[in-house]
Amino acid sequence: MANTGVFVDVVGLSYSSENIKGTTSDEFEYTYIPGAQVTFSIGELVLGHCEGRPVTTISDLIPNGVSTFHPRSVNRARLLFSLSVGEGFETPIRIDHHIEAAINQHKDEINLDSENYDDLDGPLHKICDILCLRPKSVHHTRNHLRREKAGFKVLRDLQIPSPDGGYVLADVYLPLHPKGQFPVLLSCTIYGRRVPWGGPDLNDDQDILAFERAEDQWHSTEAGTDLQLPDRGPWSTSFRTQRGFESIASFNTFSYVPKGYAMVKMDPKGVSETPGKRWEPGQLLVTFALCANGVRINHGAMEMSPSLAAPDVDSYRDAAYTGGVPSTCYLENWFARVRGVSPKWVDYLDVEHLMKTNSTFNTIWAMMESKPETSVEIPCFLAASQIFMIHGRGAYEAWMARRPDNTHLQLVDSNYYSWPSREAAGKILEILNHHLKTEDCPAPERVGIQMRLGNQRWYWRKEQTWPVPGTEYIKWYLHPDQFLATTPPASGSPEKGFSYPAQKPLAGGNGVTFQSLPFEEDIEMAGHFAATLSVSSTASDADVVVLTWAIDEQGHAVAYGANSSEPEPLAKGFLRVSHRKTDPQRTLPWRPWHTHLQNDLLPFQGPDDVVEINVEILPAAARLRKGWSLRVDICPSEDQPNIPGYNGPSMRLWYGETHGQDAHDTIHVGGTRTNFIMCPVVPRSEDYPGCII
Repeated sequence: MANTGVFVDVVGLSYSSENIKGTTSDEFEYTYIPGAQVTFSIGELVLGHCEGRPVTTISDLIPNGVSTFHPRSVNRARLLFSLSVGEGFETPIRIDHHIEAAINQHKDEINLDSENYDDLDGPLHKICDILCLRPKSVHHTRNHLRREKAGFKVLRDLQIPSPDGGYVLADVYLPLHPKGQFPVLLSCTIYGRRVPWGGPDLNDDQDILAFERAEDQWHSTEAGTDLQLPDRGPWSTSFRTQRGFESIASFNTFSYVPKGYAMVKMDPKGVSETPGKRWEPGQLLVTFALCANGVRINHGAMEMSPSLAAPDVDSYRDAAYTGGVPSTCYLENWFARVRGVSPKWVDYLDVEHLMKTNSTFNTIWAMMESKPETSVEIPCFLAASQIFMIHGRGAYEAWMARRPDNTHLQLVDSNYYSWPSREAAGKILEILNHHLKTEDCPAPERVGIQMRLGNQRWYWRKEQTWPVPGTEYIKWYLHPDQFLATTPPASGSPEKGFSYPAQKPLAGGNGVTFQSLPFEEDIEMAGHFAATLSVSSTASDADVVVLTWAIDEQGHAVAYGANSSEPEPLAKGFLRVSHRKTDPQRTLPWRPWHTHLQNDLLPFQGPDDVVEINVEILPAAARLRKGWSLRVDICPSEDQPNIPGYNGPSMRLWYGETHGQDAHDTIHVGGTRTNFIMCPVVPRSEDYPGCII
């Protein structure tokens, strides 16, 4: 009895099996006898054969024992894929008599079993010239084969109409299941949708070839290998050797589409090849709505929080002016990157200028705030990276504003780029399956914590809520002898001032250091840190940076990064002193909330004006071993501590570097002054180093 199979996305492909002959239908169907060989041909050129099956692709015609990227495999696929009019499978490959005639004309020049990729170049270019097609490159072919082997395909550069008469461009990734319906994952970022950013000029064949080459090399070479990536401004140098994610701030297709999900990656207005202007108010929401209406969705699209890449609820506090300190260097670099990946278009608003010229919180910043409480019915996955340059607050603020029964919070390593696509892809799939497929699929823990153990070791800790149940906030007091202790200085002890230059010295460190005695047992910290300090300055303002470290038995700062051997702080925070006023209604015992309003600014009233400040130190998690010590550095900028091998990120415009001149800042310890670092100590947990469980 004959069965019906499909040869995916190919119409008019000749086939024969025993006494059955025909061509694949408009539905890609062919007839086969179970267990019998089916031979597939274009005109007089045989592509190959395989046993008939429900779903067939060009990869199934590859001779036994031949690898996916062997020239014999690539030759067959390259010939077939070059008959497509698009860059992907936006429309089926339609083989007609004109195509058959062109291939028959040059079939004697074609050796599909050649061991050399280049042998197909000559006849393929001749065939494509006849058909007015552009032949696919080897890299382009390998990219399609890589997806095909994983069980999915791509539809490139689909135009989704917009109400203004224009359109946005999207790539759609679909599992190789004919007529299937799948839950849809949507992504829409200003970084572009291709590997690893932006996208090619669709009118420039060389640019298209360059992006296909970059994608092939991205997947086929190991991390650390320099790539020939298209130059797109400041992105290019820092991302040439990275791996783990396919495009900035979006999921990897290979992690999710083979698991039964469709994925749509969109470019909003003014990004990559989508015409328009960037930063038009509300454009991202409009783009999402356009895509949701333009793509057939089976169960609906779950909201995957943008916090997976950049967890900002409050752009002022989370990114642009954390602690009131301007992230000027970062903003300049970031906006250059955004413009670099989309050089064709301009900005609707000069958002960079708006950010730089609004140094206190106002209605402009209020309009940029997201409102996590307005979407509490939509399941949400939140993630925050420890001690990263920015994005250290929003996930926790969103957690507190949402329902805990449908919200998942993850505290991960300092380098979060690849995390949602690689380390935690399994957890994200659990959430997707639970909410988009069936509730019988278990969801992961509500709170997951990558507990740093030091020296590139860590374990995954599961909790039911945040802050961690049983958290004890321990105050480590600063003493005049520069010790840290859990008891305050003796009553009546003399006050001592520790002064340091507000500007970075030409050599050596800066600021003042306090350090505890060695721990007598292992201690785990996970949660929000905070500092209360008494400070003064000879200038009218100052920046206070608090860096906490674990110091090992040899006196070295512990490297806490999961993928780095360089010293990394346990936790850090900073505050511009004039921004010290807090809102008592929003301040929590473990998280001060500064108003940052223009009318609330409180400059120093002179060098003798000693003020008390509360510094928010962003959440972090780590174990400090028995024999290690806790060290705290109070500095005027992030790159000042005397820690060999530590290089602070150059992203903020520190007050002392622009206003300090010969100014000195001072920490006042002892006497009636209050100075302490509050650390969240949690109950010890069993560890499974290096495993996400």
